[in-house]
Amino acid sequence: MTRSSGLRAQEAPIGTRTLCYICEATAGGVRKQLRLLMRHFARPESGWQVCALLGDRGEPGFHHELEDARDRGVNVRLVPHFARSIHAWRDLSAYRFLKDTLREWKPGVVHTHSAKGGFLGRLAARACGVPRIVHTPHVFPFQWARGTRGRFYYLLERHAARHCDAIVCVGRQQFDLALQENLAASSKFRVIRNGVPVPEPVSPDRRAALRAQLGLESDAVVVGMIARLAPQKGVGMFLDCAACVIRATPRAVFLLIGSGPEGERIRERVETLGLGDRLRLLGHRDDAEHLYGAFDILVLSSLYEGLPYVLLEGMACGLPVVATDVLGTSELVENGRSGRLVPPGDAEGMAACLLDLIASPETRERLGHAGRERVRSGFTLESFLNEHERLYAAT
Repeated sequence: MTRSSGLRAQEAPIGTRTLCYICEATAGGVRKQLRLLMRHFARPESGWQVCALLGDRGEPGFHHELEDARDRGVNVRLVPHFARSIHAWRDLSAYRFLKDTLREWKPGVVHTHSAKGGFLGRLAARACGVPRIVHTPHVFPFQWARGTRGRFYYLLERHAARHCDAIVCVGRQQFDLALQENLAASSKFRVIRNGVPVPEPVSPDRRAALRAQLGLESDAVVVGMIARLAPQKGVGMFLDCAACVIRATPRAVFLLIGSGPEGERIRERVETLGLGDRLRLLGHRDDAEHLYGAFDILVLSSLYEGLPYVLLEGMACGLPVVATDVLGTSELVENGRSGRLVPPGDAEGMAACLLDLIASPETRERLGHAGRERVRSGFTLESFLNEHERLYAAT
């Protein structure tokens, strides 16, 4: 679709067959899911007019995806002062903008995402009389906040739950947590697991080309992690693990792909570790999801998750994974069968798992094959999109 046709779509009439996404977070898995949903429902054959009210946190690659969405006919407006941190005046300003725009557009369905977008968006949609309001938390804020702050976030989430018709849990474990915390009646929740396409296996020629592009030796065992450089991802554990493995074997090379608020601190830590080019920081890469073919093993050291797309994508590519045993990750990775799980923060345990896999190509192949089949059997993109079609149609 051309740029001009995208502009024409933005001027199209708004009404009950309009689907509006609201989200303040524009990074990581939230952004990936929004991209998948908007691309699917913006197709002419879907029958929906798609629009979006988004925050702009200046994340790398966001404006490129914004233009892509507009070129596909998505009507996008950026919401001023729409940020993750709590600020009374800015939040009130964002709420008023959301409400004014929803009154103008009169959508039939509003689907909010993430914490701030979910709270302000649900309240604004209910105030405007939107017929159907859906929310996907991705990660509940009280999963990571503790003490008084965690209790405050819990009360906000429980209040907002009364202002929507359905809450989408990205996995069964998240659904169980929601019921355990008594967020809302069980009938309000829907479990729609994140899903990804399962690509064809990477050919030897393609693998060699990717490795050459990244300056990797053909016989190196490459351990990769793709993550936003933020506290949630436990990058310090990944670095400690890498140091242990690199000192134990000359074959391993570690790649860390991503950017974020902890980027400078992580760069300083890598310099302190003095591991040379055996631990490489590649920064943000627009082509990150195409680099799995250069890896031998995929790692994720998160402290908490919803249902991580990076593991889904890596497993779909046939990579063996080593990850922390947290909610969502343990729903996807069957320990010892389709990957290895270690406690959060256990860098030595993760290093031991990696050394076992580095020494055994057969085990890597077995785990990778099982992981690929795990995604194919229970976490497909087709199922994810079909479930959302049914969810939106239930008006």
